[in-house]
Amino acid sequence: MKIIIYGSKYGTTEQYAQELSKKTGIQTEEYTNIQDINQYDTIIYLGALYAGSVLGMKKTLNKIKDCSNKKIIIATVGLADPNDKDNTDKIKENIEKQLSHDLYNHANIYFLRGGIDYSLLSFKHKTMMKFVYEKSKKLKEEEKTAEVRAILETYGKKVDYTDFDSLNPIINEI
Repeated sequence: MKIIIYGSKYGTTEQYAQELSKKTGIQTEEYTNIQDINQYDTIIYLGALYAGSVLGMKKTLNKIKDCSNKKIIIATVGLADPNDKDNTDKIKENIEKQLSHDLYNHANIYFLRGGIDYSLLSFKHKTMMKFVYEKSKKLKEEEKTAEVRAILETYGKKVDYTDFDSLNPIINEI
């Protein structure tokens, strides 16, 4: 059995999950609704990036008792360009900290680009983004990562980098 599980706060990751479901015929479920993850032999987890972690991923995937006989696909959705190797290396480093060694090494990881609409952010997230923006402005150019540059370029705006064609490598993997 296969499942697409997603962790989405403002909707972009859910859009990717729904599109992947449409293209593959695989059922989607929000991570908070997963009762028994061990019943699935193929698990595709799409998660929004928030402050260095993947929304709901640790809580969900660490419930897998034995990953050796499962296909695990993880796709992150974030604001920064997934073609920037420094960015993807940092994301992988953070994922590795959130998962067991076996699970991390067994998973195939993909990176999708999302978007942001500041008008939809909660007060808490607006405050957090303002803090990050102000701190980022003070960095020297050589200290700015892809993520920092994306925050500086998009702060206060509505941007959408969603690209459903970027799901094709995941579909091929499935």
